[in-house]
Amino acid sequence: MLNLLINGGVILRGRLLCIPCTVRTAYDVARRSSMNDNVRFEVVMEVLRWLSSVKRISDYTPAELHTRVCRIAREITGNKDPFKDVKDLSNEVAMKVVSLLNRRIEETKSFRCAFRLAVLGTICGNTLDFEVEGYKPSLQDLEKILLRCLNGSFYIDEIDVLMKLLSRSRKVMYLLDNAGEIVFDKVLIELILKHFSVELWAIVKEGPVLNDATMIDAVQVGLTDIVNVTTTGNDHIGLNMEETSDNFRLLLKEADLIIAKGQGYFESIPEVKCSISAPVCYILRTKCRLVAEALGAPLQENIVKIEIGEE
Repeated sequence: MLNLLINGGVILRGRLLCIPCTVRTAYDVARRSSMNDNVRFEVVMEVLRWLSSVKRISDYTPAELHTRVCRIAREITGNKDPFKDVKDLSNEVAMKVVSLLNRRIEETKSFRCAFRLAVLGTICGNTLDFEVEGYKPSLQDLEKILLRCLNGSFYIDEIDVLMKLLSRSRKVMYLLDNAGEIVFDKVLIELILKHFSVELWAIVKEGPVLNDATMIDAVQVGLTDIVNVTTTGNDHIGLNMEETSDNFRLLLKEADLIIAKGQGYFESIPEVKCSISAPVCYILRTKCRLVAEALGAPLQENIVKIEIGEE
């Protein structure tokens, strides 16, 4: 197994299983980037050529592999945001169903229950992830998936620890994942700002990559109306410190707590753990077999996992 354990955290490295997943992503991105089959073919072939030049797949994280695919496709096709329509529709669907989450939160009898439900809602929003091998919900089914998910539970449940950390924190970084999902993140962020005395910064991608949220999405769903929003400074899936902006690195240094949404951050943050002193709370759904194995969880489970940073 090529996952490494460092300071109690899992560094998730690429494995043989990542190769067909990367090729599948190349096809999906190419299909969305161009209507010309010859151009699509060129994208897939260039990804295959690059993969064939890789000496060890374990030199890359899954997030790095998929980021490279997106950049190859953009360079060949010139399409900077092939998932724009998908993101717009995801935001639209999420805004239609989020009222159900808000009603359930209002009906809860305690803040603890309301907070837990809001966290679950953000994971339900995580089902709006379209680029994980073996997991591809249709747009027509998204509303049903989200509604059913709100009745779910947690396989790893460290929400009470998260609440304690929030009560002790002054500055929080909230690393957002996908468009659509951010509608549910907005609900949790509002709850955090209302009940905890923290300065919160929501972080989106600087440029489009797959269906990850950008500033355009944050504005579209009204997130910028309630909280500080800035970017990582790049278009990399997950976190690549070498490409982040000075502003992002400063916020990261000052943060007392980091909330990281989605599998991309779980794959990549352990790579740069030496740059992070704050506790990291991962909130995600296990949709990739490698991620599930690293967490010791089955597929399609809800996870709230906290890793305490270096003192």
